[in-house]
Amino acid sequence: MNINHRTVYPFGAAKALAIFLIAVTLQACGTNTDSAKSAGNDSSASKAHDDHQMETRDNAIAALHLVEARVNEPAPGQRMSAGYFTLMNHGAEAITLTKIASDAADVQMHTTTLEASGTTMRPLDKITIAPNGQIVFQPGGNHLMIRNLSAEAKSLAMTMTFDNGGSLNTSFTVIPMDAWMNATR
Repeated sequence: MNINHRTVYPFGAAKALAIFLIAVTLQACGTNTDSAKSAGNDSSASKAHDDHQMETRDNAIAALHLVEARVNEPAPGQRMSAGYFTLMNHGAEAITLTKIASDAADVQMHTTTLEASGTTMRPLDKITIAPNGQIVFQPGGNHLMIRNLSAEAKSLAMTMTFDNGGSLNTSFTVIPMDAWMNATR
């Protein structure tokens, strides 16, 4: 057996040098912390970016003001009710409400529209609150459809989720049927 065997590559020195330089460059890309930092791949840079996003999200949520959050008690024998509220945005940027959910009932945002055949309720996927603006969920307009609310419930915990990834945990007061029926007269 010949232990002094050498392999001769079929290409010239220029090609070998080019392959060597590419390999060194690729290896340097994987270990150069300065280039990783400038590319945003450093864990501290990533954490700072995440912290900034969280602060921006928290500031947007802190600028919200929820008023008169209420749910009408369902009529006897009914499984469905409605919820209403006003949500004010005191911030400098618009924020979009994308979902309202509860562990204790099924909740869906709806809107009522006037059509040639009368009024129609349709699901509402999202609603944007302008800077220094507000959205109002009220009878005959935007509202919450609430299904499977417990007959004994006095309040309903809900989570409002926004397009920036933030959320607002709140509680809606359940208004007894005689109170909300007399208020509409």
